[in-house]
Amino acid sequence: MNYERIYYQLCERSLARKWKKFTYERHHIVPKSMGGTDVKSNLAVLTPREHALAHLLLVRFLSGEHKAKMIYALKSMIGFRNATRQQLTTKQYDTLRKVYQTQKQSPEYRAMASANTTKQWTPERRAAVAEKARQQWATGPKRESFSSNEYRAKKSRQTKERWQDPEFAKKQSEWALAQWQDPAKRPNR
Repeated sequence: MNYERIYYQLCERSLARKWKKFTYERHHIVPKSMGGTDVKSNLAVLTPREHALAHLLLVRFLSGEHKAKMIYALKSMIGFRNATRQQLTTKQYDTLRKVYQTQKQSPEYRAMASANTTKQWTPERRAAVAEKARQQWATGPKRESFSSNEYRAKKSRQTKERWQDPEFAKKQSEWALAQWQDPAKRPNR
């Protein structure tokens, strides 16, 4: 089946419609993540059902990073519910979930997710989060509970119980000895 042809037919059919709030939704024919703009010729006017179908078709015929972005957009779009958006059927949700899980394992999706995370964690944000954590540890309610005698006694008891297990002691001993071996021969912990 030619999903790309169906997608463009769906978008062309909608170009004659007049946009009405709460009845139709605007859709970027060439998605913004792929360089599309907000010019009128790149906007289709779709019903909520057609809009979900358009994104599903994009997922079907795109590949690589663009497919990963469209899966994320479709998942986000479906998670948003308003008075006009229809919910997915169980079969559609199952299909979307499987495609999303498969795509999350692809190198393109991982690269995109990593780039987004890197972009979000600016040096300023890192410093602000670190400062907030320092303040919470210095003055927060957890500080008192972690330094209490009850907490220390509980942790001491748990550690002693763990070390009484011969399997745990053996595993820890092997791991400690492996630290002095060649890094390539070290077992994973």
